[in-house]
Amino acid sequence: MQSLPSPAELDVLADRGWPSVQREPLGSWTLRFASGVTNRANSVLPTGRVDAESLPATLAAAERAYRDRGLPTVFQVSPATDPALVSALAARGYREHSDTLVLVADRAAVASAGVSTPAAPLSIATTPSRAWMDLWWSVDGRGDADAEAVAERILTGGPALYASTGDPDHPDAVARLAIVGEWGGVFAVATRPDQRRRGHAAAIIRALAADAERHGIRYLWLQVTAANSPARALYERLGFVEASRYAYWTEPATEPTR
Repeated sequence: MQSLPSPAELDVLADRGWPSVQREPLGSWTLRFASGVTNRANSVLPTGRVDAESLPATLAAAERAYRDRGLPTVFQVSPATDPALVSALAARGYREHSDTLVLVADRAAVASAGVSTPAAPLSIATTPSRAWMDLWWSVDGRGDADAEAVAERILTGGPALYASTGDPDHPDAVARLAIVGEWGGVFAVATRPDQRRRGHAAAIIRALAADAERHGIRYLWLQVTAANSPARALYERLGFVEASRYAYWTEPATEPTR
């Protein structure tokens, strides 16, 4: 990769790779809604510069839109976010949380990374099986059956590849690769608790990177929480480097969703 993508580019890629169920424009911002399932799908993506004079009214309009749906107002804030908005959120008592790094890599480099992986059977499909969904939700899900149904709509909201290792009916690990032009976004990496630290995550990401070539993908990105040192170390071994970061800012007197 000759040059890293900008934070603004990565914000858009992540938005397309994990699409909300509903979205509304508000000036240059995008309001995203998905019944409270996941932060990204229920937050404001504040692209572009803000007008200081109209900012208070625009913020109030965003807060009304989320309040009308029974949701807290959450902003996704990255280095591409206008500092004037960040200052306004701080002044209104918004709370910053979920510091997350955005890592990128060349697809070919990840596919050929010299990382030891198990020789378990591996399958890749263009739709998630019931067993795929069950494992991912059991590891990373939050909420009831209705929330899981919303999550499945998000996961299948755009073209993607769904990989699993081990028995297809009882997989050891799963992962999803969103297809966004020449970029592939690694999401939903989950391993059964009794199968952790056996190399399944590395194997499944390498397999997705290899299979992505036939879909015209040249580059990969993923998100990892800044506090997740083991995952960050794995991704570094696979060839990923930090290109951006973001956090969520939630309005006061509310609890953040996932």
